[in-house]
Amino acid sequence: MTLLMALFAMLSCQFSFGQKYITTGADRALAEKVMKSLLSESGAGKDFPVPELMVRAAMELMGTPYVAGTLEEDPIHEQLRIYLTKTDCILFVETCLNLALTVRDGSSSFEDYASHVARTRYRCKPPYTYGDRIHYTTEWIRRQEGVLKDITLELGGEVNDHPINFMSQNYKSYKQLVDADNIPRAALDLKKITEIEEALNKEPMTFIPKSKVASAAAGIKTGDIICYVSNVKGLDIAHVAIAYVKDGRVGFIHASQKDGKVEIDRQTIEEYVSSRSNLSGIKVVRPL
Repeated sequence: MTLLMALFAMLSCQFSFGQKYITTGADRALAEKVMKSLLSESGAGKDFPVPELMVRAAMELMGTPYVAGTLEEDPIHEQLRIYLTKTDCILFVETCLNLALTVRDGSSSFEDYASHVARTRYRCKPPYTYGDRIHYTTEWIRRQEGVLKDITLELGGEVNDHPINFMSQNYKSYKQLVDADNIPRAALDLKKITEIEEALNKEPMTFIPKSKVASAAAGIKTGDIICYVSNVKGLDIAHVAIAYVKDGRVGFIHASQKDGKVEIDRQTIEEYVSSRSNLSGIKVVRPL
């Protein structure tokens, strides 16, 4: 176990209550439909690697409406919320990854899928608090060692001097943290988040700068997770997508806020990052 993982373990809560989640019949039915379809195509999940299963899941979810704040419906009671009929960018990638992992295990069970979602979204077992949720994509990646591999440096990336502290520095912008100066529950959540930020900053951040994305693109494969790196002070990742390489075009599938749905973007990865002033580059993470 790495030093960072050991720190995460110490910061994790110790509850071991049964799994609970909020979903709808439509979301459950869609998840099971997608997993059964993938199982049928992939020989019980054995014939396709996880990146290909992710892309096939993404194709099944094409056109899903983009809805911001999907997990923030109840700022008081933190619960595992599982939706496939609406999404934002990170939830879309998380959904495709967990559908793929469930199918890889040979299952189309919604309960098995929910267990994967809980593992990738929280650093402990329920009951959850807001501070137990994995908020930063950097932590989401690092906690999944063995499931995901950060290949940013392999593709010509470099160290990025960009410490993470956006949430703790802007806590009054979050409904769950705004009263941290007066309410113990919010203060504890803010403390947990601040400690996680400090733990994340003990290891260097890496990225492929805008100027190098064109040369790095040759090493990107379909199903890689593309993290668009933010240049906003304290914020690590601004957007997340799934690489989609076809006929030499290194594009991506994502939940687009601009177009309001899951789609194959009209731009390539290089064009997207180059056209946005709030981005400094990309990270590339490969599902294993």
